[in-house]
Amino acid sequence: NADLLVAEGARLYNEKAFDQARDRFLKATRVTPGALPPYLSLARAYFALKDLERACLVYRVYVKNSPETPDREKAQGELDLCERQLAASGATLQLAQNNVSLKASFFEALDKGNLVGAGSAAELLASIVGVGYAAPDLGDMAAKLARAAELSAEASYQAALAHQKAGAADLRKAGALYLLALDCGSSPVKQAARAAFLEGLALLSEGRPFQAEISFEDAARRDPADVEARFYRGLAKYLSGDKTGALKTLEADLPADPRTSVLRVAVAMDGPAEGAAGALEKFLFSRKYKNVP
Repeated sequence: NADLLVAEGARLYNEKAFDQARDRFLKATRVTPGALPPYLSLARAYFALKDLERACLVYRVYVKNSPETPDREKAQGELDLCERQLAASGATLQLAQNNVSLKASFFEALDKGNLVGAGSAAELLASIVGVGYAAPDLGDMAAKLARAAELSAEASYQAALAHQKAGAADLRKAGALYLLALDCGSSPVKQAARAAFLEGLALLSEGRPFQAEISFEDAARRDPADVEARFYRGLAKYLSGDKTGALKTLEADLPADPRTSVLRVAVAMDGPAEGAAGALEKFLFSRKYKNVP
């Protein structure tokens, strides 16, 4: 909660615990990048810590984005003082240029669709956050990355459902993109469930059905309406050698799914011929008259 962080930061600032106050104010700007008051508090904390370059940068953010108010007028005076002290210090100014370079690299990676991994938009955004960048556009950058990550992940997920061939690495990358979208502020809907589902598919492709079953179970738990997660949980059980258990699972979870009927026939084929014939006849009859009321 940004308000609680600001209140805690103000208390620490008044107690002259400036480094702790800075951390609270910085977190508040991360929680609500569009709210301006935390930036002024953060600038003052930096100034109190003699971190003049960062103080000036954040003062500028506040002054640039704030409407004409007494607080803005006061902040302008504090910014002028900060800039005079910074100029007198003779310090080499690198933060602003570094921020510009990182942001340019971020948008370049985003445009190229390089979202995760080395040199990716996700890595660059983490670097931007890591150097203490604080400005309202940080929220826009995170939102754009979240949107791109979710679109890419969703395309891979739909391709997997359509049985388009994909390697374990590509499936895991898609799962990571779903989680990246969550980390960047995307509203949690089904991302975690689909990431678990894609991990299950990756494990199946590696011939690890026992572990895959656990991932599919996790996906089904996170999204009980996900029919595919429940089906693949049964399939993983079947591929691990527990054919009877797989059938029981699907009969309990998806009794009307035609794939359950197929599995019923497949399991029956391993038993007595009479039972197999009966199961096959029942399946064929159900398919022939499936649309008959």
